[in-house]
Amino acid sequence: MAEVLKEIQERDLPEYESIQASGICSSDELRKLMVERERYEKKLIQSKKSIINYIEYIQFEKNTHKWVTEKENQLHCSLPDVKRSIIQRIIKLYRNGTQQFPQEERLWKSFIQFSKKSNPGQVSGIYEKMLGYHGDKDTVWCDYGLWAYEFTHQLKQVTEIFFRALKRHPASEVINLAFFDILIKETARITDVSNAIDLMERQLGLERAVVLYRNTKTKIKNVAYYLKLLERCEEPSYINCTVLLQKEIIEDLMKNFFAEPMVWDFLAQRELRGYNMIDLQEVTVQQVAELQERQMETDEVNIPHESIWKSRSLKLRIELCFKVYEKAVVALPTEAMWSYFINAMLDLNHDIKSEGDVKRHCLAKAFNMGHKSQLMSIVHYQALVEMLLKSPNGLQQVEIILQEALECKKSEANKIYELWMQVYSKTGNQSKFYEIFCRANNELGVTKCIDLWHLAIKFYEAYSEEHGKKLMVILQEAAKQIHPEFATFRAYYLEYTMRNESLAKARELYDEMCQMPPPCLDLHKKMIEIELQAKTKSTPTSRLRLCYENAVHYFGKTNTDVWIDLLKFERDMGDLKLVSVIYDRAKSTLDPELVDSFIAEYSLLKVLE
Repeated sequence: MAEVLKEIQERDLPEYESIQASGICSSDELRKLMVERERYEKKLIQSKKSIINYIEYIQFEKNTHKWVTEKENQLHCSLPDVKRSIIQRIIKLYRNGTQQFPQEERLWKSFIQFSKKSNPGQVSGIYEKMLGYHGDKDTVWCDYGLWAYEFTHQLKQVTEIFFRALKRHPASEVINLAFFDILIKETARITDVSNAIDLMERQLGLERAVVLYRNTKTKIKNVAYYLKLLERCEEPSYINCTVLLQKEIIEDLMKNFFAEPMVWDFLAQRELRGYNMIDLQEVTVQQVAELQERQMETDEVNIPHESIWKSRSLKLRIELCFKVYEKAVVALPTEAMWSYFINAMLDLNHDIKSEGDVKRHCLAKAFNMGHKSQLMSIVHYQALVEMLLKSPNGLQQVEIILQEALECKKSEANKIYELWMQVYSKTGNQSKFYEIFCRANNELGVTKCIDLWHLAIKFYEAYSEEHGKKLMVILQEAAKQIHPEFATFRAYYLEYTMRNESLAKARELYDEMCQMPPPCLDLHKKMIEIELQAKTKSTPTSRLRLCYENAVHYFGKTNTDVWIDLLKFERDMGDLKLVSVIYDRAKSTLDPELVDSFIAEYSLLKVLE
């Protein structure tokens, strides 16, 4: 090892001499740099080196390079040889690291990222080596192809990379999308040049994009992929030149994915963006050819949508969009399709500065149609209710709509009742609120109304001064329920009693509720909290001990925490003599698979004493 280190020191000597001669640091700082570097070198010479050794050393050298650059700026000097030496060392570390640990994808990516800035000419070679180990990952191929396009702009080289990638990953969406993007980008770039040869080249690029699309049809079955392709074609630079491809994609979508709501949603949104289906259906190859000729004859780079997409007012585009959704909910009468429809109308109404009346009319019509269809979601009923409550006679309409919704959406009756109670909560109508609460419990059964009980307690707590008795009645009823989810109400009931009555009353209630099934751990925790808050130096610990003992009585078989809490209590506030007894009780009571975990927690507790 000593000989290797000596050789490295001799190799790095010119760098140290340059640093010393420049005066950018003191002798001590330079010595510290040398010692640190030697420490990292020693780790790499060891037989049991790890990936961390390379990562730490590389980061150290990057920090050193940054430090030298900062010193250059501060002292207005230049040290190109020193910086070059550091960069070469970093590159060597990356090469050795990737050779030693070729399966570490992150190290390869870090190497590539560094080389893009310091040595871009070598990036292609690094990618090629990386693919030997990580060619099974389509994202690596995709990154390689995109970088090659950005760095070289050599379509032939880029195409070869993507062809190799597709041979390995024929059904990869990321590779196909990236390649498609490049092909139509190249097409748009060539369009800017006005001569026949480039026009032919552009046409060839378009044909490649079409072939790529057609090849994927048998391999990729994800509808979202084809919608992304169509979205790419809509970009301003490509919207005209890809029009025939758009037409083909839409025809295939309607043929293969007719039952997908997102397809109909996308087509409706296209109408809103001004890309009308009638315009698309009427376009011909001849029209596209004529447009290409005009592009060749003019010196202007950007040609308007003149002969393909007719200009339409926002009002007309909204109406056309609405018509597509109307057709969609007839073709696909599902809750999902109705959700797309109503969400689109809600989005339109976020901005009503222009064509506000048209947008509001469309939203109202969509809500009305959705309600009549019996397929509108609860979320949209909530939006409808909020809208109606802003109108003069809205409450009466809301009551009618929610009653009708209850009759047709029985599986979601609890959600509708919850929405109904929220309406009366907002309007402050206590009697109606309680009426709906009782009605829901009677019709659905208490166990299906847990959310309604939470809502009722929250409502009456807000009006506790006027309706304190009603809140107490609800809490008492909630505490009596034997369904496990209702057990949590007992802790709240206990807290409410302490807050509004007395400690003695809270203790009495706690003792009573301890006997009620099912057991509730939160009840014991809450009583412990109350006892601790009320405790003084003269207060006996018997009541606190009772709470901890109750917790281990009911939950000590399956919960190690209750035993640890009891042990802490006896250690800090109770009787130290009981600690060892409780420890033995815990080990004999807990399920066997929890004993080791408990012993470990107890050992940690002793260490932290």
